[in-house]
Amino acid sequence: MLVKCRLCGTKVDRNEAFKVVVGGKNTYYCNEAEYQKVLHEKEVKDNTYECINQIFGYKVLNSALFKEINLLLDVYSYEHILAYLTENKEYITRVLEKDFVSEYAKIRYFAAILKNNLTDFKMKESEKPREVEVDMPIMNYKRRNKRRSLSEIEESVGD
Repeated sequence: MLVKCRLCGTKVDRNEAFKVVVGGKNTYYCNEAEYQKVLHEKEVKDNTYECINQIFGYKVLNSALFKEINLLLDVYSYEHILAYLTENKEYITRVLEKDFVSEYAKIRYFAAILKNNLTDFKMKESEKPREVEVDMPIMNYKRRNKRRSLSEIEESVGD
């Protein structure tokens, strides 16, 4: 029997598909890598909205925020938005502290800040560790196996 992959929509044999039970229902993916990709995207989305809630200082339930973010998603990814928010969190929080007529006005102002600044924002690439070659002499140190008492050490120093 064929099942549909939740990510790409291709038909896969049920015995070969990667099965995940969510809320008592089976969901299928082509392979585990696609499922991990879905989990990563969900985590980034949740982190983005969590960062937005921290900037606002409360959990924003107004649907206008979701509409504004969805408009931005046509051009930018959640990773890009989250990177901008985390880098400029203090600035945006300070700007949003002034009095607004309504929550909708505050959300529109926030969205305007994002729209204007995301085009110029460049995500910082994660730095890869570099290998440095060090020219060190080879040290052939061997520890003495024989234990010496304090009196023996004093005698050798006293000589």
